[in-house]
Amino acid sequence: MTAAVEIKGWCPGARRPMPSGDGLIVRVRPHGGALKVAALRQLAEAAQRFGNGQIDLTRRANLQIRGVSPETLTQLWELMASLELLDDSAELEAIRNIVVNPLAGMDPEEIVDMRPVAAALESQLAADEGLRALPAKFSFALDGGGKLPLTGLAADVRLVACGRGDQRRIAVGFAGPDGGTWLGKTAVAEAASVAAKLAAIVLQRSPTRRSSALPSDATAAVGSELGLDASEQIAGAAPAGSPRGLGLIPLTEQVCAVGLGAPFGRIDSETLARLAALVATYGISEVRLSPWRTLYVAANPGSAERLVADATELGLIVDDADPVMRVDACSGVGCCPSTALATRQHARMLAGAMARTGFAGSLHVSGCAKGCARSAPADVVLVGEGDSYHVVRNGTVKSAPCGMLDPAGLDLTGNGLFEANEKAHV
Repeated sequence: MTAAVEIKGWCPGARRPMPSGDGLIVRVRPHGGALKVAALRQLAEAAQRFGNGQIDLTRRANLQIRGVSPETLTQLWELMASLELLDDSAELEAIRNIVVNPLAGMDPEEIVDMRPVAAALESQLAADEGLRALPAKFSFALDGGGKLPLTGLAADVRLVACGRGDQRRIAVGFAGPDGGTWLGKTAVAEAASVAAKLAAIVLQRSPTRRSSALPSDATAAVGSELGLDASEQIAGAAPAGSPRGLGLIPLTEQVCAVGLGAPFGRIDSETLARLAALVATYGISEVRLSPWRTLYVAANPGSAERLVADATELGLIVDDADPVMRVDACSGVGCCPSTALATRQHARMLAGAMARTGFAGSLHVSGCAKGCARSAPADVVLVGEGDSYHVVRNGTVKSAPCGMLDPAGLDLTGNGLFEANEKAHV
C-alpha cells in the first residue's frame, strides 16, 4: 500500500513547526550561519528534553529538532529566545533564508566577508513588511568566495564577490529556468539593499513569487532598475559542484578549519552534546553550519588534528572519500508518514555498494515523490512507491524512471545498481 504523499510547499520553522511522523519539526536558523558552542550544547540537550533526541543539519545551513510535542514547544521557544534564535513572527522567520560561506571571516582566500552583508540584509528584511509576502522557500545565497564557495547552491537571489582589493564588487543575479541570470555588479556597501530590492521585484513580477518564474522580458530591465553595472562580464559566476571540505582544511600557519560531516545530515543529541563539550576543551567558541550538512570549527593545527581523530570516534565523517557524503536520504519510515521504506538503512547499505564498485557519482534515496532530501539532480535516484523504488538515472525524483528496485537483499543486489549505470532493471 502506498503511503499518502502531501507536498506542503513550505519548510518548517520555530514559530511554525511542521508536523511529521515523529512529532513536530522545529527549525533553528542561526544568524550568519554561526552558533556559539555553548548554544549548540544547549540545543543538543533541548533536543532530548523537548523532542526525540534527533537533530537534522539542513541544506540551508540550519538545524532541525525533531519529535517536539505541542506540550514542550513553548519551553523550546523560551530556550531559543534566550539564545537570540527566535524571531518575532513566523512570517519574518520564514523569509530569513540567508546562507553565507561557512568559513566567512577566517578564510584568507575569500574576497569579501559576507557576514556584515548578511546582517544588513536581515535588518532590511525585518524592516520591510511588504517582503513578508515572499514564499517560505525564497532564499538568498551570499558567496564571498574562498575555499568553500557556494557556487553549487541554488537560490532566488545570489550575491557573489568578485575582484580584488579596491576593485572588489558584488555580482548580483538570481536562479532562472536555465540555471541562473546575472544582472550586473554593485558596491559591497550596497549589496544588501540591492538584494532586498531584487526580492521585491521578484515578488511583484513573478507569477509564482520565485525568481525562476520571472518573465524573460522583465529581466532585461531589472539590472538597470537596480542601478547595477553591467559593463563587465561576470567571471566565475557559473555554477560548479558543491565542495565538501571534510577533515583538516589549512587556512594559515596558525589556524586550520575542521569539517565534520553528519551521515545523511542526522546527528543525535548525545553525540552533538559530546561534540560541543569536546570542541570547548580545545578553546573553540563557535561552530559554523553549512549547506553540505557539515559543521565547521577553527583551531590551531595540533588541536585540529586531535579533533579529527576524536570526531571519528563520535561517528562523524572527516574524509571526503567517504561515499556516505555523496548520498542524500530522507528520514524514511517512522519519521515521515509518506513512506513505508527504511530509506537511511537502505542508503547505508548502498553506500557500501558504491565503495565496493568504485562508483564516484551521487545517490539520492527518497521514500516518496516529494524528494525532500535533495532537489538537485543526482546520478542515481531511488523514488519510493509502496515497498519498492523506482530507479532514475541522471535526474531528480520528478524524472522518468528506467526501472524498479526491490530493497530486499540490497546487501547482495546493491552492486548491480552501480556496476552498470545504463541498466534499466536491477
